Amino acid sequence: MSPRTFIVKFDKLSATYIPGENITGCVIIVLDERKSVRDLKIYFKGESRVHWTTSRSERNSQGKRVTRTVHHTATEKYFSIEQSLLRKSTEEDRVELPEGESIYYFSFQLPTNIPCSFEHKVGYIRYTAKAIVDIPWNFDWWTKSAFTVVTGLDLNPLSHQCLGIDDESSKDFYCLCFNRGSLRVRVRVPSSGYVPGQYIMTEVFSNMKSEKVHVTKISAKLEEELIFHAHGSTKKDLIVIQRDQDEGPIKAIHQSNLKLYVPSLPPSNLEYCGIIELKYQLRVNVHVSGMHIKVDRKYPILIGTLPLFSPTWTPLPSTNNTNPTAPIIDEEPSFNEPRSPNPPVGWNMPPPSYEECMQKADNIKDEDDSNSVYGADLPFAPRYPVFNFIVPGTSK
Repeated sequence: MSPRTFIVKFDKLSATYIPGENITGCVIIVLDERKSVRDLKIYFKGESRVHWTTSRSERNSQGKRVTRTVHHTATEKYFSIEQSLLRKSTEEDRVELPEGESIYYFSFQLPTNIPCSFEHKVGYIRYTAKAIVDIPWNFDWWTKSAFTVVTGLDLNPLSHQCLGIDDESSKDFYCLCFNRGSLRVRVRVPSSGYVPGQYIMTEVFSNMKSEKVHVTKISAKLEEELIFHAHGSTKKDLIVIQRDQDEGPIKAIHQSNLKLYVPSLPPSNLEYCGIIELKYQLRVNVHVSGMHIKVDRKYPILIGTLPLFSPTWTPLPSTNNTNPTAPIIDEEPSFNEPRSPNPPVGWNMPPPSYEECMQKADNIKDEDDSNSVYGADLPFAPRYPVFNFIVPGTSK
């Protein structure tokens, strides 16, 4: 007999917590008939893992060249806690689970210095609760559920790293050693620190001084840079999170106003994790005609969980009737859910919503999980705080 229902249910609908927070919930079991068991336990686990493969060509014992697959793997354990949910005396060897629905409550406090949840095809930082019904002389019942841990990153103490960008560069164009003109590019961004829900407003001013070369497109991208580590080996990945572009017509003197929405994302750096590095960058490209190489500029961006208090921003005089303005934060979020400590005083912003990240796991199955573990084959996407900003010039 298998249970009709066997699930781990968290009291928080979002199942999103901060380090040090107390997690409460219950295990729900629905049986068609009574069942004698040894115990009902729940295991809380936090760990990170990376794994990828490479191919290596080598000679075997017969001298033939063969290709061998090399596995690169590393793990970090943050905690592993076990709790018994059945009240029984030490003399009892068996406990009877009743017919119908029964509910068993749990409470568990997260450690403090643990990294933020993260999912990627190469590696993850994952937190799970797995319950087991220990059945004598038979197969045990297992059920599993994942939850999100958001490690706070308040941008205000890091305001010196979130200064606005005002960058100028120039490029000369040559053909057969003859100068065919030059291009001057200026990039302005109000801040380099953001939280999900904000827009990265980017002004790109281009001045082309050439009769033969023309600007064909101006683009901006928010990119996620990843480095995975496994015993001396590394693997890198670059993911485009958002993009915007101006395809013209682009005049010789032109200003592009590009806007990138910051979606649900884990904060920068993944503090307390030693095998996964996470950074963000803004990439601005100015594409030109012919065989000439585009202008490629990159700027580091910090993604946090608590927004900057009142960043200042003055847009350049526009050349095409659209004036972007960065969202201004007048008041501080008053969190009802996970928050960073010691936020600035005097804000009164609605709490963020918790939205699923676009990067998710196809399942939460571990190597030691059998196919009979309820919930292990379900997809999981971490949830991160997303603020509801009013963009100037728009209505709610």
